[in-house]
Amino acid sequence: MAKGQHTAKNIGRNTKNLLNYPRAGVSGWTRFLPSIRVLVVGGLSLVIALCVAFAVGYAATDIPEPNLEATGQTSTIYYSDGKTPIGQYKVEDRKSVQIDEISEPMQKAAIAAEDTSFYENRGISIKGLSRAVVGVATNQYAGGGSTITQQYVKNFYLTNEHSLDRKIKEMFISLKIDQQQSKDEILANYLNTIYLGRRSYGVEVAAQNYFDKPASELDVSESALLAAMIQRPGAADPSDNPEMYEDRFNYVVKNMVDEGFITEEQAAKVEMPEVRKQNKESSLSGQKGYMWDFVRREALRKLDIDEAQLDRGGYNIVTTFDKDRMKAAEKAIKTLPQDQPEGMQAGLVSIDPDDGGIEAFYGGKNYLDQAFNASTQSHVQAGSTFKPFALVAGLENGVRLTDSYPGSSPTTLDNHGTPWPVKNFGNTSYGPVSLLKATQSSINTAYAALNVQVGTDKTIDAATRAGVSPNCTEKEKKTGNTGGCTLDMDPANPSTVLGVSSVKPLDMASAYATFASNGVHHETHSIKKVTKGAEDEEVFKAETKGKRVFDKAVGAETSYALSQVVQGGSGSYAQNLGRPAAGKTGTTTGNTAAWFSGYTPNLATSVVLYREVDGKQLSIGAYGGRSEVTGGSFPVQVWTDYMKQALQGEKVEQFPARGELPDKPKPSNTNEPVAPNPEPKAPSGSDDGSDGEDESPETKAPIEEPTKEPDDEADKGKEEDADKGKEEDADKGKEEDAEADGDGTESDAAGGESPAANDDPDERDGAAENGGDGTDKADDDKSGGGLGNGGNSNDGED
Repeated sequence: MAKGQHTAKNIGRNTKNLLNYPRAGVSGWTRFLPSIRVLVVGGLSLVIALCVAFAVGYAATDIPEPNLEATGQTSTIYYSDGKTPIGQYKVEDRKSVQIDEISEPMQKAAIAAEDTSFYENRGISIKGLSRAVVGVATNQYAGGGSTITQQYVKNFYLTNEHSLDRKIKEMFISLKIDQQQSKDEILANYLNTIYLGRRSYGVEVAAQNYFDKPASELDVSESALLAAMIQRPGAADPSDNPEMYEDRFNYVVKNMVDEGFITEEQAAKVEMPEVRKQNKESSLSGQKGYMWDFVRREALRKLDIDEAQLDRGGYNIVTTFDKDRMKAAEKAIKTLPQDQPEGMQAGLVSIDPDDGGIEAFYGGKNYLDQAFNASTQSHVQAGSTFKPFALVAGLENGVRLTDSYPGSSPTTLDNHGTPWPVKNFGNTSYGPVSLLKATQSSINTAYAALNVQVGTDKTIDAATRAGVSPNCTEKEKKTGNTGGCTLDMDPANPSTVLGVSSVKPLDMASAYATFASNGVHHETHSIKKVTKGAEDEEVFKAETKGKRVFDKAVGAETSYALSQVVQGGSGSYAQNLGRPAAGKTGTTTGNTAAWFSGYTPNLATSVVLYREVDGKQLSIGAYGGRSEVTGGSFPVQVWTDYMKQALQGEKVEQFPARGELPDKPKPSNTNEPVAPNPEPKAPSGSDDGSDGEDESPETKAPIEEPTKEPDDEADKGKEEDADKGKEEDADKGKEEDAEADGDGTESDAAGGESPAANDDPDERDGAAENGGDGTDKADDDKSGGGLGNGGNSNDGED
């Protein structure tokens, strides 16, 4: 071999590569064992690679938007006191609170149960993370080992998916969250997102559901039990099987001792707490469901949000509903005789005239059995409760309570060139009567003449300004979307004044609340204010200023006239209230409905009874020992009973003094009585609310003592009403119902005919369409029923 060749061969054998691997100069299999150099370089390379990967992963991982389920919070509605809950809107039952609203024992118990190193770690547990990675890789992931921060991140930002990708994201987000939020913020957020059974998300809801107290009041034993449930919240209900959580409960208490959160002595006294039984009754039973539904509709409209936003928004809604008055309304309705015919409905709406807030209503016996609200969704013919709108229109246009109108029956009126035959109930003739007497006795011929004088359009205008919804359009009637309008309020039909229109009881209460506030209308509402989130940020507040829609003197004069209905007319039972009151009865032809709408200066309430079967309103018929139900019977009794309870302890207020009415040209009355009787002037110093000032009959009506017609037995009827129609008086009451008594008459059938809008010859009080025959019926406690059904039921919208 040449020398040069040998040298080259040795050089190749002796040259070492960078890592000296396989190791030079070592023979056999040991030459493949890594050298120290390989181990050091490899280890450093791995560390560098991991650091680079970590840095890239940390930088590339953004904190995502919270998931919808975690951020959704229960919205709660409250009575007007702002403290007593009515119900909730929710997908899940969840309510977030601040850390200072969670008791210290609850905070410590959660740490003892889930992460004893919470205040020391940086958001992750390497041990727990490693165990999770191995578990995922081997498909044997059993959970556990995560820090409180990691659990919060999983609940709030991620999902329960068992994947390596999710676990890595959880790690990076937890590290970032630990840098951005304080430990108190993380702990509060965690306790607000955990699930604790009974559909309870968050410790606040769980505290209420299990212990009927807020999270701020949880003691050590209660806190330890809830902390024990975090790991297995659905294992059992602790009120039924507390033993399911006993071992974990003891574990939590022991850890609390080990961590110095409680002493040995304190731990020795800790026992499993008493847990209240789960309420299996529906939260929407009775009247609560009606309030829940009504407020929900209003909230969606006023807040301009959709249902998902309401159910997850965490709104705190304070309503105008007064808890005591709601109970009073239900109690008053329950005083009605129990032998009710099929389809009998009762509605009651009570409104604060100072701000338009609904203080109380009665929707039906039970929302779960009948979701349709008889007070806010039904359409019922108004009967003579509609007449005061013509009174207002007249007073605004130069008419005075002393003006004379025809009271004879039958009377054929001149309806702008078209004969309009009208007669009073029982065909009773009064002769010429003042407008005050016509109001007190609900005389149809007089009010029909007044309506012709001022115009049906002005009567309807007064009604809508007061609070009655506008007339339904053809499109609304065709589509059934009649929740925000009134049926059959036709300006071309003069019988509108006699109550052929079908209105919602809510609207009628709103209109009479305008009378009670002396001509100022306030928007009817059930929501006082709305706040959002744990910070109670105010997002809505009801407008309660109101708008003047009637002149003050017109309002005072209207209240004076309507007070005479109580003092000596069809609503005389309301005198039992024992304070100034005004109102109007109403009874429909065919006895399909009976009303009393009335008010004091501080509360307005409408009560209606009607009967509806398969969408059609039918005659109530004989009921409660009476041959027919009239506005002056059960409705005024229910009204008085409710108002007594509702106004208990309230200051007695007087109606405003009558003043100078608007000086406007009086429309020509083409139906003046042939021989008007002179009306006496009010005696000097009479107690008429005018403080003894001289009154001109051209401006103010004289005080008229209630008069009685020859067949009148009002006092006896009043006593019978107080006894609520005892059996021994039933026959006498039936006869009295068929008589005109001077306390409340409304025409029965014009010219002996009563063509109703639904072609039932027995219905509608002035129902002749397009100004034809009109019918109305006496609505006092001894009169028969009046107006028929008003057509379609509401579609259910408010």
